[in-house]
Amino acid sequence: MTIKIITDSACDILEIDQQELNIEIMPVYVVEDQKTYRDGIDISSEVVCQNMRQGVRYKTSQIPYGDFYKRFEELILEKQPFIYLAFSSGLSGTYQAAALAERDLKEKYPSAIFEVVDTRAVCYGLGHIVYGAARAAVAGDDIEALMKRINYYIDHVKHVFTVTDLQYLYRGGRLNRGTAIIGNMLNINPLLEVNKSGELQQLDKVRGEKKLVKKMVDYLEQNGTHFDKQTIGISHADNPELVELFVKMAGKRLNAERFKIVSLGPTVLTHSGPGTLAVFFFDEWKEAYQFA
Repeated sequence: MTIKIITDSACDILEIDQQELNIEIMPVYVVEDQKTYRDGIDISSEVVCQNMRQGVRYKTSQIPYGDFYKRFEELILEKQPFIYLAFSSGLSGTYQAAALAERDLKEKYPSAIFEVVDTRAVCYGLGHIVYGAARAAVAGDDIEALMKRINYYIDHVKHVFTVTDLQYLYRGGRLNRGTAIIGNMLNINPLLEVNKSGELQQLDKVRGEKKLVKKMVDYLEQNGTHFDKQTIGISHADNPELVELFVKMAGKRLNAERFKIVSLGPTVLTHSGPGTLAVFFFDEWKEAYQFA
């Protein structure tokens, strides 16, 4: 039986890919005042962007243990083997909840075939891993081969981010008010990455969007290879102009031809805000593990 690939809504996977590759998405919860929404089901990136620009504040809530236990048990009883690929444990408690459900269900059903994996990735960094795993699963890879492939992706996926309006980090308590005001006045934007522990860390501060995109392309050039063959993932929050500038610059400097451009999902958008741009790629080329 084909191994089912499950992930959460932090992955930014396109709906067409979800359907084609039978990828199941478990929604993270997005909270506005007393209202709770399921990311990608009850609320969209477009609505979140529009509302945030009007001053609405959101927060997120991890997928609870009970959601994982219920869905995993349903699949076990159907004798459906599966792999759950979780949003980075360095940025969310979702993986820990899934791992607890895994522990309890493997005790209850010792012959069940499934795995829960901390990808240490987010947005289309996670999406890259999910997409590659799902294509291999559809092609017939068994769980051992899939886990080998997934671990390779986890070890080699790279993330580089920028936030173009610091007020949203301030609203979310991740930046003090003075730094946000001064940064916006001077048009200074942070350049960030997700490190090997799956945590967000700042690399640099850059003034001006053209210099910012140049720094992002510099990061790819210094940390990646074979950009003429691999697909570069781009997640953005209503910032097509910056995406266009990045694609043009990366295409010229890196000889890059393949880009997968997706909307930044509400899970991350609620924290980073409209204008966010995130880029994902692999730091090593291995022919056997690439995908179209």
